[in-house]
Amino acid sequence: MNWVDSAILAAAILAVVNVVDSHLIARRLPSLWAFLFPVGIIAIIYGVIVMAVVPIAEEAETTHILYAVASSFIRALGVGSFLYAMQKAEVSRIIPVVNSHPVYVAIMAVVLLDESLMGVEWFAILITVAGAVLVSVQRKAGNFVFNVNKYIALPFLAALCLAGANLTSKYALEGINFWNMYAIGALVWGFVCVIFSIRATVFSELRNLNRPVSTMVILFVNETLAPVAIVLLFWSIERGPVSLVSTIAGTQPVFVFIFAMIISRISSGALLEKRIGMKAMALKFASIAMIVGGVTIIHLV
Repeated sequence: MNWVDSAILAAAILAVVNVVDSHLIARRLPSLWAFLFPVGIIAIIYGVIVMAVVPIAEEAETTHILYAVASSFIRALGVGSFLYAMQKAEVSRIIPVVNSHPVYVAIMAVVLLDESLMGVEWFAILITVAGAVLVSVQRKAGNFVFNVNKYIALPFLAALCLAGANLTSKYALEGINFWNMYAIGALVWGFVCVIFSIRATVFSELRNLNRPVSTMVILFVNETLAPVAIVLLFWSIERGPVSLVSTIAGTQPVFVFIFAMIISRISSGALLEKRIGMKAMALKFASIAMIVGGVTIIHLV
């Protein structure tokens, strides 16, 4: 498996995680904070285990470790901004902005990492990102909605943070391995989740869950699947150009769309994607074609 294949697999797995997370937040858990607290605990446990099994090498430079910590905090800020924005505006208006982050990564990588991209690779990046943005667009009252509300700064902040996190991850991975990168990221993300969500109301909400056992089992399994995708992503960043890896990982919305549509047909009780009209469906498939075309170009170049 090369870095392109692992990045595609990471995007697909993260899409599954996001679909399940959406189900948990919307239907199983009473608040975002009640979701983040157990997520943070699980992330800390996995981070400690991985750090114990694969400790940072003694010869690793402090600079690379600091880059890893900085990358993890930046990523946490980006994910936090994204989650908060989704509470304040429709997801279909937020995701297109956030999914533009591979363009920022490409520009930063060329300027700061001296990565060299050919014209065909820039074309692949642009059509892939455009496809990821379009697949998230929602059609309302005969119009396709692109604008976001007054919280427009949040998705842009999230996009910039995700771009910066991927870039600093590349720096960090020059001195530590992808297991170390995951462990540091998991610990930082876990502690951030716990610190911001630890409150009496959250404990009360978790104690009073309607289906506590099944909900916690689903959450645990899902948060066990997430590290697999994250490790694959860091493995790809370690071995490939961060600009192209970020572009491929940014195809995640198309997998979310496909999985949500499948689930909505299988179980009406787990409906995650409303039935859409023919015109909107045509746009979705055109977006998918753009994404597949862009990733294929990256794979072949």
